[in-house]
Amino acid sequence: MFDNNINIKTNNPVSDNNLNKPKVKTEQVAPFNVADPTRVTKAAKKDQESQTGQNLFNYNPDSVFDKFIKSLKISPVLSESVKKLLLNRQFINQNIKNDPVLGTLFESFLQSIVMDDAEILKFLKYQQGTYTKFYGEFFNNLRELLSSYPNNKDFQALLRNFLRSYDCFVSAEETNKSINAALKNIERNIPEMLKKPFNEMTGRLISDNSKGIDLNLNILKNEILPFMGRYISKMNDFGPVRDYVSVLVHNIVRLEAASKDNFADSLENLFEFIRYNFDVDEKYMESLKMSLINTYELSSTVKSNSADSFLKLLESGINNSSNPVNKGIMEDMAESLLFSQNVHIPLTHIFLPLNYNGMFMFSELWIGKNYEESKDKKRKQEFVQTHKVFITFDIQNVGYFETTLVLKENRLLLDIYVPSSLSDYTGKIKDDLSKILSKSNLSVSDIKVQESVRKRRFNEVFSNLAERKSGVDVTI
Repeated sequence: MFDNNINIKTNNPVSDNNLNKPKVKTEQVAPFNVADPTRVTKAAKKDQESQTGQNLFNYNPDSVFDKFIKSLKISPVLSESVKKLLLNRQFINQNIKNDPVLGTLFESFLQSIVMDDAEILKFLKYQQGTYTKFYGEFFNNLRELLSSYPNNKDFQALLRNFLRSYDCFVSAEETNKSINAALKNIERNIPEMLKKPFNEMTGRLISDNSKGIDLNLNILKNEILPFMGRYISKMNDFGPVRDYVSVLVHNIVRLEAASKDNFADSLENLFEFIRYNFDVDEKYMESLKMSLINTYELSSTVKSNSADSFLKLLESGINNSSNPVNKGIMEDMAESLLFSQNVHIPLTHIFLPLNYNGMFMFSELWIGKNYEESKDKKRKQEFVQTHKVFITFDIQNVGYFETTLVLKENRLLLDIYVPSSLSDYTGKIKDDLSKILSKSNLSVSDIKVQESVRKRRFNEVFSNLAERKSGVDVTI
């Protein structure tokens, strides 16, 4: 790794003459209005352990989490950009349809979001299913084992190791693309005199990483990284080149963990531990192995035309469009989608661009869960799972809606905001919702329906995001 310390030396020589000069003693003068110590409020005493514990979680200006909080306040809002794409006819006619790159892709996108009730549900399930790699029958079986043996630390350690290797193994293609992108960015930013030897090393990398992973890792670790390390050390280049090298190191570690041997070893260790430590038979082990195969094949084949057309529209707009307005809109939407996957956001984010019965709409869902201590004093200390859902949807020619839904111990709380055009009907909306929910056998603790005065962001609804600053030290 590279040395992060920067030594600064002064150019002012220290003269011995200054050391021999007599020191001037300042006259100590008693201050006026001396405070009576008996009347001064003393600070509460704190032991050393409590002070140390507090210092561990102080807000660090160089913290990754602090930068995340700042970015959260200025990050683009996905609904604002998609609203222009779906609901603003002037923007569509003047920009999108006149763009030779985006015109055809936009029409394909509009056709893909025409959905009925069943297709809407399928699209939502697709996003929920692909939100994490650890989804499917195999991982449900592992979750059941984990809940059945919650205190088995050895199993938890093996499971963590397997999940890490599985994540790297199924992401090898994306990791290889990230490595190639980092190498191109490094080549673009290093001095001209270094580009030839750098390109000679990168030119020996095999593009099909599945066949040349060992050779590629050898070149990356033993030639390219030392070459860049010497350059940064001698030239003190702590700008973009160093950032791209850091990304390169991260992806090299993931690529090394993605080898078939590493994945096979971690999988075999997991299976052997389950076989000999848990109450399972060979029939269960065979079923577990088949569920892994089915889960892997399903995750690699599942697709969504709506999602694919939307992502193609964003990619083409960012890379190929010459219209600066379109380019900016596509970049904002891409940044919003990437930001919603941040590791500091413990929420599931689902979006829904939709043409339903000839009416365009865009909706976002933020789903979070939390564990709260039960308020029932007669019961033992128990933690109740609480689900909170924040839903926004903007309907063409109707307006903007917001709904906060909280489900706790089979009791439902609804907080609904409607556009000004429906403000006179809040009472009727509340009564109709109560009738619908009662037919569904849901116990409703409270329903509030009021006019939407301003749009809220998801971090205003989920206040527990800021509390994660004390969870782990993520200082750079």
